[in-house]
Amino acid sequence: MSVTGPKRVTAGDILLPSSVKILDDSQYIVTIVQPISLNIELKIENHCGYRTEDFKGYQNGEFPVGAVPMPVRNVNYSVHPFESGAEMREISFMEIWTNGSPTPEEALCKASKKLISLLNPFLHVRGSNIPHFGNNQNSSDLAKSSLQLDGVGNSREILTNTFIDQLESPARAFNCLKRAEIHTINDLLKYSRDDLLKLKSSGKKSVDQVSKASWERFAAELPGSEMCID
Repeated sequence: MSVTGPKRVTAGDILLPSSVKILDDSQYIVTIVQPISLNIELKIENHCGYRTEDFKGYQNGEFPVGAVPMPVRNVNYSVHPFESGAEMREISFMEIWTNGSPTPEEALCKASKKLISLLNPFLHVRGSNIPHFGNNQNSSDLAKSSLQLDGVGNSREILTNTFIDQLESPARAFNCLKRAEIHTINDLLKYSRDDLLKLKSSGKKSVDQVSKASWERFAAELPGSEMCID
């Protein structure tokens, strides 16, 4: 972006490659009140979930800007009964408004796939396999047990949809993983302890914490090396 004031700068002033489109050209950015030039270089990344940033990793004049994606503007639904022969059935109507990315059809399709993916493991659970927990057991017990249920066979899919913030690791270990583009537990299991030690700003203590949390919360052991947990 390169503009000269005085000017009210909006997203429509951004120069983009042909493969990128701005959905809302009127999005306000800043107002220049003096006859000066403003030059901004933007780096846009695509991620799932969220991540925390360490401002020490940026030079003067550089700073991260958090995205607030709200592609789905509004959703309404209603359920209506109707007769099908001698039976009464129900039909649902859905109204979906989006900003165009994704389209209402794409939003519904993606949401449906996520919902099905989350519930699929329960199709394989038998009543005798459902564990019973007392009041003293926490969410880590539930998460670990859900991966060990006999007949589930979908633990890899569960780990693919589980973000590393569920490890509840200290900020230093969490930020180290995020900088290495490790976003899910499944991503983490592609790294051995030795691999994690080679990451920037990583250390034995952080690796121990991540390894221990991975095993205790998800019954998932880092590959290629033995765990070293005190």
